[in-house]
Amino acid sequence: MNNSSIILVAGANGHAGKHIVPLLLERGYRLRLMTRSASRLRETFPAAEYPALEIVQADITDKASLQEACKGVHAVISTVGASLDMNDFRDRRSFHAVDYGGNVNLLAAAKAHGVKKFVYLSAFGGETTDTAYTNAHEAFVRELRQSGLEYSVVRPTGFFYVNAEFVKMAQKGFGMIVGDGKALTNPIHEEDVAKVCVSALEGTERDIPCGGAETFSREEIVRMAFEALGRKPRLTRIPFGMMIAGSKIARLLNQRLGEMVAFGAVVATKDCVAPAVETQHRLAEYFRNTARHEVLAKGS
Repeated sequence: MNNSSIILVAGANGHAGKHIVPLLLERGYRLRLMTRSASRLRETFPAAEYPALEIVQADITDKASLQEACKGVHAVISTVGASLDMNDFRDRRSFHAVDYGGNVNLLAAAKAHGVKKFVYLSAFGGETTDTAYTNAHEAFVRELRQSGLEYSVVRPTGFFYVNAEFVKMAQKGFGMIVGDGKALTNPIHEEDVAKVCVSALEGTERDIPCGGAETFSREEIVRMAFEALGRKPRLTRIPFGMMIAGSKIARLLNQRLGEMVAFGAVVATKDCVAPAVETQHRLAEYFRNTARHEVLAKGS
């Protein structure tokens, strides 16, 4: 692959996508960014600062809108998936509809237009975790493996930004622990995930698990959130079965919310430790930065 190749970044305004774009630009690639909202993406990448970026507006669940996005593209990096943001449920589509169905649509468009390689951002441990979220990812991975395209599947553990939700909880005075809190994980910074995606684009490895430099128990992460705020931990322990029951009730009102609660319960009670990447990022510092932001936001 040479630097004159056009790379399509689907999900360029997402937590990993925002870091992937500058890394690819540094390497001299021509980029086409796909988003549901071109105006919002231009807030992240202003035309004055990024004049060479081509932006196409498309919805991954709308097959027709993907055709123009894939024309002339050599490779695709897809970080697109239904949001894991606990504060945003305006889009109620299920993980299966977006993470599986949407990426299947993108893969079909990519094949139709002669794309050579497809890099997909999945999730670590999905092969052995039975939830709507992980099942949707794994169903697409199976489609990708059978597509005939060169491909790489990047499998990160939990992103730093997802774990930062514990800081927001601590700001409100509580910390939630599902089960005994002893399950281990090594969260990974979004920028490090982006670096792995770019390496996958340029490499030949097909399945790439990746995690952060430090491993914590789930309880240690929650306690760290309080430490970032300089507060004494106030922990609420919730039995796994209660969380699963709650997820079933939540699904009646909002399918994705229910699926997310179930996913959160499962991963919170299961070890999730992937091979560590080289990184300067540390979760405690990330939490402190998040805490400062939360305090400033509350005071404004």
